[in-house]
Amino acid sequence: MIKRMIAVCSSCFFLGQLSAQMERTVYQVFEVDSIQNISLDIVGFTYPELHVWAGNSIMTEANIQVWEAAPEVVNELIKQGRYAFESEKTGDLLRVFTKVRKREDFKLPGMKTKCVEQTTVKVFIPDIYEWDPAEWTPEQIDKPKTLRRKPNTN
Repeated sequence: MIKRMIAVCSSCFFLGQLSAQMERTVYQVFEVDSIQNISLDIVGFTYPELHVWAGNSIMTEANIQVWEAAPEVVNELIKQGRYAFESEKTGDLLRVFTKVRKREDFKLPGMKTKCVEQTTVKVFIPDIYEWDPAEWTPEQIDKPKTLRRKPNTN
């Protein structure tokens, strides 16, 4: 009986190790200054969410979950900018966009299947901007979103 329990516990431990999930959260901040219009061109993230805050900058919070990958692998993917955002300012428009526009699935050496990853993003915008809620529906996930400075908030 004890041998059987040890075998069952060992197999549960081994199976748990096989389906290990690594999770990291990456934050980035973008100053808005006196920008009138902002374009959020965020692609490749599941479940984008918009949150309003009293800050004077835009903050992105990317949550990355990868199954079947060691912490070092996930850290290297982050370091390479796989989940990063960039920005460019043109006149009174600030464009915040996904650095890696298409993330290919990846497979580690010695693995038979590709790693499963799920990425979500929360975007925190200053309360001096307004947006169209219709742009934040599930059908609009990979389409650019526009923010406009509210009148009289210069």
